[in-house]
Amino acid sequence: MKKLLLIPVISFTLLYAAHSQTPESVLETVQQKYTSEKIYFHYDKTNYIAGETIWFKAYLMKGFAPSVESTVLAVELLNDSGRLLDKKILPISGSAAIGEFSLPKTLPRGAYIIKAYTKNLTNFGFDSYYYHTLNIYNPTSANILHNQQASYQLSFLPESGNMVAGIKNRVAFKCTDNYGNPKSVKGIIKNETGKEIISFTSDYDGMGIIEIIPQANEKYMADCVIEGNNPKIQSLPLVANAGVVLQITRQDAKTSFLLDATSVTHKNLEPAYILGVMENIIAFKIPIADGIKHMTGEIPVSQLPSGILQLTVFNQENKPLAERLVFVNSGDFMAQGTFKSEKISVKPRTKNTFVFTLADTMPGTFSVSVTDGAVENNPADNIISRFLLTADMKGLIHNPSYYFESDDLLHQQRLDYVMLTNGWRRYSWNEMFSGHFPPMTFKDPGYIAISGKAFNPKKEKPLVNQEVTAIVKTKDKQTDFYKITTDSAGNFFANGFIFEDTARFYLQSTVTKNSKVNLTLTSHYLSQLFHSLQTPLPKTFLAMPGDELQKKFEERYNVNKLSRFDGILLDEIKIKSKIKSEKEKYEEKYVSGRMGSATKELDFINDPPRSHQNILSYLQGRLNGVNITGGPLNYSIVYRNTRSLLGGPIQMSVYLDEFQVEPSQIATLPVSDVAMVKVYGGSGYTGGAGGALVIYTIRGEGSLRNGGIDLTAFDIEGFSPTKEFFSPNYEKYEETTILHDERSTLYWNPYIITHAGHKDIQVSFYNSDKAKKYKIIIEGFLETGKLLHIEKMLE
Repeated sequence: MKKLLLIPVISFTLLYAAHSQTPESVLETVQQKYTSEKIYFHYDKTNYIAGETIWFKAYLMKGFAPSVESTVLAVELLNDSGRLLDKKILPISGSAAIGEFSLPKTLPRGAYIIKAYTKNLTNFGFDSYYYHTLNIYNPTSANILHNQQASYQLSFLPESGNMVAGIKNRVAFKCTDNYGNPKSVKGIIKNETGKEIISFTSDYDGMGIIEIIPQANEKYMADCVIEGNNPKIQSLPLVANAGVVLQITRQDAKTSFLLDATSVTHKNLEPAYILGVMENIIAFKIPIADGIKHMTGEIPVSQLPSGILQLTVFNQENKPLAERLVFVNSGDFMAQGTFKSEKISVKPRTKNTFVFTLADTMPGTFSVSVTDGAVENNPADNIISRFLLTADMKGLIHNPSYYFESDDLLHQQRLDYVMLTNGWRRYSWNEMFSGHFPPMTFKDPGYIAISGKAFNPKKEKPLVNQEVTAIVKTKDKQTDFYKITTDSAGNFFANGFIFEDTARFYLQSTVTKNSKVNLTLTSHYLSQLFHSLQTPLPKTFLAMPGDELQKKFEERYNVNKLSRFDGILLDEIKIKSKIKSEKEKYEEKYVSGRMGSATKELDFINDPPRSHQNILSYLQGRLNGVNITGGPLNYSIVYRNTRSLLGGPIQMSVYLDEFQVEPSQIATLPVSDVAMVKVYGGSGYTGGAGGALVIYTIRGEGSLRNGGIDLTAFDIEGFSPTKEFFSPNYEKYEETTILHDERSTLYWNPYIITHAGHKDIQVSFYNSDKAKKYKIIIEGFLETGKLLHIEKMLE
């Protein structure tokens, strides 16, 4: 993808007066500090039934490249009133985040909104968030949409912001309902005496252009009819007696401009140069000689990357006189490749395979969805239209993916209507020159961050300038160790932690061997950092599926029999599951397995021992091969009389809840607090030659029983747990196990990574019982910023 280089400029402080600012200096400030991210979601499909799962992968970009600015993404599911129904907090890896929402079967039918944002985006306000409306169908509930009586908006917008008397003006118009949906319009432009000037009719999606030479001191209005039977009178913008008009035309692959300032008599309104800007970077500057009031030229679009080009005419004092948006489609944004269907069949439960091979060798991240093509709508937005168009424009753009189906003259013209009628989401020049930027209060946490203060065991004095070991134990039985150094007040900070659900956090001294460390936490949990606020929702609206599509839903899916696997009814008689014992449940939750296989163990959960105040004293003689001698101050614990080369016994390592301790530290641990004891040694042990004695304490949910050692531990909130997409493999499962397979999403894989040595995206999936054609969508981007959107219908 073509890159723009920022022109070297001299930076000016925002404290200077506006006239001392230059476009170059304020753009440099914006580029360095105030450029926001853009978010796009690839969903597994476009419409859902209550009880199904919304699978998604979020992609983030900043400027022309994947964003590396944020590490955490908050995703919310809202109803059409903005009430929070569910929330996910997800780690961002490779400029993407993966998650899902499980929809309750009781969820009422209606339109629901997905809202997503990073901590950095909160600095730019709610309008910078990602919003998307989804239809959710439930045949057992009434429609909960709060439909309002239809109203219509008709706007007239001069091409470069000014309607100037005495010269030809091009004025775009756009007609929508109160939700932003396009409506057809036709009518007549009249002056204030009722004289008919010109008739007009919308050309595409309620949009079109008229050409008019307005007269000074005259007012104009449109007398029109919307959707054939809704009359409306709409005033046009006021006519300026003098001003600058900038017109853009496209012909024979050339984009030309015409500058008309012939009505200008005042020096302050004389144009001095035209500036072209893309993604807050100056693309080119066209000087205008002093005294020139009429000028034509060509925009160098062939040298520019794809995206929105902002053209502004400035005077000598760097004040904007006219502005125009132009979409540049140089074709450089697409990642190329070849699609090959290796085996495609629509027979029930047959295996299908296809391969997409990327032409580019650069690393990339992608997602693939395969759905039943009979009930799927075409997605209105895709990764290309989102990152190149809708993320930079205000208001609703109806069916934005249409504008990228072709680059012929018709699509270019209709896309130009969007440039003329939709608001610009970026800063205005007046905002930039006056220094009206957001305060940038919110910072990305760097994944999960943990901060606090470390103390000595009695919590009397802080541990200052001391290295400690942070131990993080997750629910999936993984234990990680990190080195942290406290400051002169005993404070510590560490970030970059990535785990789901919750994890237990400890500190251990590295100065005094195995010494315990008390601590207090000052960091906020992720749910506190990404606290849900009810924000004003954009007035976008997707109508519920029409009667025909709803009928397809009812006929196509046995919705009242959906199991927890989306669209699959399982034969419950044939499914058997083993009930786990309390010991098995404990081991699954608290035994990491990092030490290997235990050679001996005592189970106190199912076979509680008699009360005893010293676990080591109790174990004497009860563990074959483990010799425990001495007393509370000088215990010796040796496994199988293991000895060193010098002949002395090698002591066993002793652990409490997989946290290494000295034997004397657990001398007062009562047996009633112990859940199990495990001995590790021999070929199955991954530790030292002396083996290990591991004592696991009885632990309740959210608490730690550590029997007198008094280690301070905290449960740290992790990222939202994610689940795996279920896809049956009919080569492994008997067909009688699954009675009905009525899945609408046949395949979903958001974990695809490519690079020079692995450019193939290979997909295999099994058909359901009913699908007769497949809708395939592959999306993602390369690290260079090139975008991939492949959409196929196979039958």
